[in-house]
Amino acid sequence: MDPATSRRRFLLSSLGGIASLLVRAGAAHADDKDAAPRLVIVNADDLGLSAEIDRGIFEAHDGGIVTSASLLVDGPDAEAAVRQARPRPNLGLGIHVAFDERGKLFVDTQDLAAVRREIDRQLTLFVRLTGEPPTHIDSHHHLHRLFNVARLFLEAGRRYGVPVRGFSEVVYVGRFYGQPEFGRTDTSKISVEALVSLLQSLRPGITEVSCHPGHLETRPDAVYNREREVELQTLTDERVKAAIAQEGIRLINYRDYGQLTRARR
Repeated sequence: MDPATSRRRFLLSSLGGIASLLVRAGAAHADDKDAAPRLVIVNADDLGLSAEIDRGIFEAHDGGIVTSASLLVDGPDAEAAVRQARPRPNLGLGIHVAFDERGKLFVDTQDLAAVRREIDRQLTLFVRLTGEPPTHIDSHHHLHRLFNVARLFLEAGRRYGVPVRGFSEVVYVGRFYGQPEFGRTDTSKISVEALVSLLQSLRPGITEVSCHPGHLETRPDAVYNREREVELQTLTDERVKAAIAQEGIRLINYRDYGQLTRARR
């Protein structure tokens, strides 16, 4: 069986019965934690940043547990990434708004008018590239969480009718990351054991687990690089898939979340 077929079957089995699970969860008593399912979005950031990173993200989707990705619309490989995403209907595609390029800010985040223009420009470009709105909105280095800036992201989310990372009922978990301090690598944070432990610790409800898989880049200024390959190996490991099945975790993406939210209303 080819990896894409295997991936589709894995996702379909994970998605089966989610709507009924949510209905039961809503009807259950709030204190009965065992009654609520655990729905998990595994989102890969930095799609479009390079061909090497994109290849790793698609491999983590086709043969692993990644269900969603966030696109850097100004990334050098953005157009190619969108073309490769199209034949993968189970991969949700959101936007990874960036105010910097290779670590250098090109928008002053204290200039709210400039921030608003940049958010609008990148969202417009996303729709032009993909032909549809993003499934969700987040940002490079989590700049959307800054005071005052967050309000502009929330306004954009309302305009497009999509959630903003960290500002919805989807609980964001970002500790699957191989640099606990900038520039200091600790691959134990992105090992199979670490990811399994993280998944086992998730509370009932809907959670986003972020990740950064990829293959080694040749550019000399790549700070998070060999960690991406470790993440890719972990995200495609059969032990992780087995833990998800054993824990009764359901994998979804932000498109599924939007559909389920509308259905509940």
